[in-house]
Amino acid sequence: MVSELMQYSGGALECNGYLVVGALGECVAVDAPDGFAEWALEQLPKGKRITHLLLTHQHFDHIQDAATLQRLTGCRVHASAPYDPALTLAQNALAWGIPTPEPFTVDDVTSAQDSTLMLAGMQWHALHVPGHAPDSLAWYAVSQGDVFTGDALFAGSIGRTDLPGGNARVLVSSIKHKLMALDPHTAVYPGHGPSTTVNEELLHNPFIHS
Repeated sequence: MVSELMQYSGGALECNGYLVVGALGECVAVDAPDGFAEWALEQLPKGKRITHLLLTHQHFDHIQDAATLQRLTGCRVHASAPYDPALTLAQNALAWGIPTPEPFTVDDVTSAQDSTLMLAGMQWHALHVPGHAPDSLAWYAVSQGDVFTGDALFAGSIGRTDLPGGNARVLVSSIKHKLMALDPHTAVYPGHGPSTTVNEELLHNPFIHS
């Protein structure tokens, strides 16, 4: 069972990263924005270690500290695709004066179909939600009732679709059929901005009802 969920926000684009304290002395990180590795290691409860890093997608702001976290903790990285510079939008980052992310190893490439993993004593569903990026995943912690949506779904909004691999129709379909199908009480933790709930977005998100 989860005893604590901690949120970090940092980097040039104020990207959210999360640390989920699980069972068996293990913790799960979700995304790794700039500065996340140092922060996460400072937050670790005594006797706990970070064993898994779940990536919602590989855009540079979400993976800036992935290599550092992997190197410092030995955590396994889970994503929907192997590391690929094309997925990171590194050229966009350079144009904005942001350093290119350091390469890392994806230890577990999820199935092309939605899949289930047992990590740190918790059941996780990897939900494919393309549209913002071709490799977008939402990570649903089943027993906790939390879903980490990356840049697919925000409080009152959705991810941008004008970047390479983006598709507005596909994104809205992904959200409606995957995320809005979860229990309405599910807490939504996005890649940027505040948390929300599935029910709140069902009622008030204008993009879902467009």
